[in-house]
Amino acid sequence: MNHLESTKTVASIGTADTATGATFSHVIDTLGYDYASVDVVLEANAASTDAMARALVLQQSDTDVSSNYANITSYVGGGAGGFTIPTTSLSSASNVARFNVDMRGKRRYLRVQATPQAASVVCSVVRLGKAEVGPVAASEVGVGVVVSG
Repeated sequence: MNHLESTKTVASIGTADTATGATFSHVIDTLGYDYASVDVVLEANAASTDAMARALVLQQSDTDVSSNYANITSYVGGGAGGFTIPTTSLSSASNVARFNVDMRGKRRYLRVQATPQAASVVCSVVRLGKAEVGPVAASEVGVGVVVSG
């Protein structure tokens, strides 16, 4: 069995630029899954000396109530115990941050937050895996169509 076939995709794509100083936010319900891989994609900055984002963090909560989210220490860009936000590349292919999360022992909801250096489109794509019951239909997988071969 191909383990990637039993995953669910959850995506959030900004429809307009996230303003300078504003924060892109994406909530992910991980119910029924033991693993999450979160890719946060930011447009390239004009200056290659800037960090790819002003702020980049992954948070967790038992409920989807905004005030209940708490940072997951190792997933806080620039925070104590966290990671260093890398310098941007003028090639947008490099401006992806990936958070691989073992959900065992974590709370049900994840929230990714990213504050870009300058107004830009931000998106996140999440692949949920290690499901209690593997999804099969496209609607269960979180996509419009599933093609396997």
